Amino acid sequence: MRVTLVACVGFFVCRYAVGDATMATYATFGVIALGALADVSGPPATRTRTLLAALPVGLVLVTVGTLLSAHTWSAVLGILVVGFLVSFASVGGSQLVGLATGLQLFYILPCFPPYAPETLPQRLIGLTVGILLLTVADRLLLPAPAPPTFAAKVADAAGAVARFLTAVRTAPGAGHGELAALAATATAGLRLTAMPAARRPTGPGRRDRGITHAAASVRIIRERTGLLDELLSAPGTPPTELTGRLLAAIDGTLISSADALRGTAPPPTGAELVTAIGTYLDRRAGWVAEHGDGAELPAVVRAGVAARGVAESALGLVAGVRATLGAAPEPGAATPPTAWYARDSTARLWWMRLRGHLTPRSVYLQNALRLALGLALARTLVDVLDLSHGLWVLLATLTLMRTSLQASGSALVPAAVGTLAGAVFSAGLLIAIGDNLAVYAALLPVAMVVAFAAGPMFGPPYAQGGFTVVVAMLFAQLAPASWQLAGDRLVDVLVGGLIGLATGAAVWPRGGAMEIRRIATATLRAGAHDIVRTVDALTGFRPPTLQRPRTATLGTLFESTFAQYRSEPAHDDTDWLGVLEVTVRLGGDAEILLGRHQGCTRLPWSGLAARLDEFARLVAGDYRQIATAVDEREPATCHSAELVSRLHTHPLGVNFAAHPYEALRALDAWGWLYALSYDLGRVERALDRAGPAAAPAPSVARAT
Repeated sequence: MRVTLVACVGFFVCRYAVGDATMATYATFGVIALGALADVSGPPATRTRTLLAALPVGLVLVTVGTLLSAHTWSAVLGILVVGFLVSFASVGGSQLVGLATGLQLFYILPCFPPYAPETLPQRLIGLTVGILLLTVADRLLLPAPAPPTFAAKVADAAGAVARFLTAVRTAPGAGHGELAALAATATAGLRLTAMPAARRPTGPGRRDRGITHAAASVRIIRERTGLLDELLSAPGTPPTELTGRLLAAIDGTLISSADALRGTAPPPTGAELVTAIGTYLDRRAGWVAEHGDGAELPAVVRAGVAARGVAESALGLVAGVRATLGAAPEPGAATPPTAWYARDSTARLWWMRLRGHLTPRSVYLQNALRLALGLALARTLVDVLDLSHGLWVLLATLTLMRTSLQASGSALVPAAVGTLAGAVFSAGLLIAIGDNLAVYAALLPVAMVVAFAAGPMFGPPYAQGGFTVVVAMLFAQLAPASWQLAGDRLVDVLVGGLIGLATGAAVWPRGGAMEIRRIATATLRAGAHDIVRTVDALTGFRPPTLQRPRTATLGTLFESTFAQYRSEPAHDDTDWLGVLEVTVRLGGDAEILLGRHQGCTRLPWSGLAARLDEFARLVAGDYRQIATAVDEREPATCHSAELVSRLHTHPLGVNFAAHPYEALRALDAWGWLYALSYDLGRVERALDRAGPAAAPAPSVARAT
């Protein structure tokens, strides 16, 4: 209703009151581009900012399209560049993803003959009128309610995890299945793939990075709280007073973070957590000095280590929430290495995102190149074949081309059926009505309401059929039209759809289904490199590097590829989400360990250091082996069970008493390798869904 009213007001005023068909065309298509083809969502203020920000971009694109329409070669070159840049700009987050199709139309519309630069002022005025009317109507006419924000979901999840943790802390061993289930359900809703693409916080800025970091931290805290519940449920292992204080600080952090995200409290701070962790480390070092003669770690001490792991994740939550709310990062250890983005400028974060996706392995780059080539080919054929209404050809290519050949083929058939039905109906109307403009004007609002509602409600065939009727009612009022207009529309949609299909067959035809295997292979191999590099730094064999782990860098590509893969119709039986979670945890743990132990010297026990180095290479070798199996589509067979068995005994065969802090470093390295071996088994099971049910992978805390 909103888009129809605004489009009709803009069209009728410009066409009949002002008497300018060009201005009417651009006013109408400006509304359709941003109101129907684009997905502008979020709170009202965000939608207003997005629409107003799109206006100057649209004016530039219309100007460029008008000036380049003088020659076929210049128009094709322009659409190749504009098509790529607008599509690739989607790496900037969900708002740009939602705007991409509408912005493409602003160049496509004026890039066809006749070459009429003298009409540029009318074109710009019409576009401005349409977008401003839409912006006002979005706030005043049937305004869309503000959808639940992702920050609110994170706050609710943090509150559920806090209740679970409180029960574990105050009543260990009492059984907390219901609270654990509620916390698991709340955190499961934080996966970005469960949200509409236009509302995902995927931008490169601190706020989007912060809220996704906070969500990941809440999920990790929930998992480690479940482990803590398991450890404290063993007979005779109540939490020590020190562990209890650590858990109380975490509990308070969860609650304050949830309140801050709801807007009822100031941004949280990590000072209490840093103090509690420091006190715990001093006491733990004292325990090692007293008992570091080879004795086994009792469960109560392992519970304390698990609590420390939860506390470090809580520091990540604090840093993420502060970035989300625009608060300055805290100094020192209160901002963990995983929150590296908190101190970077917006320009640098944007550059890092763009640079990270300037690779053939990026689905954003692949999609941008595919679309740009398809639009350029369509624009060329419009002139070569002398097709009338070339706009419809490019619009069909733009809206029907998908990220894989199979998806494009699936979209073309329903679109053709819907367009055929709409063309037959439109031809009948054009014959019956003739040149009676009053009838077309009366039918236009009805056709628009039906068309703009039918697509979301009933699917693509109804959208294409309805839009075919709309363009017939529009163009009949702009110039004399016959029943052949409907036939032109059908031919143009078929040509545009076939061009999109041919381009998709030639350029990355399998889309995310092929790319996810490649990026998984690359990420697993990068993980093998990070394992050796991190353990070498912890043992003092080589100085730690300031570069982020390769796994953490490739994780961004892996996540975007997985999101696209899930949106495509063809899936295999591989649990790629399980592989993704393992690699993300590997990169995150490497960052935490390198940040925890900075300036490491050589371990005082050369034999133990050599054993750690040997096991790091064994674990890394198996990660490389499983990466090769993924790449070659072979069964994943490695030695995870053997590695777990060999790493099960703690490396307390040396006397740690004289060097308690170096002992903590050795235990962290050993425990990480132990957890990585379990995760290796999880990757095996993810690649073979017919295998046994996955056992829970221990965290670094559990292993040590």
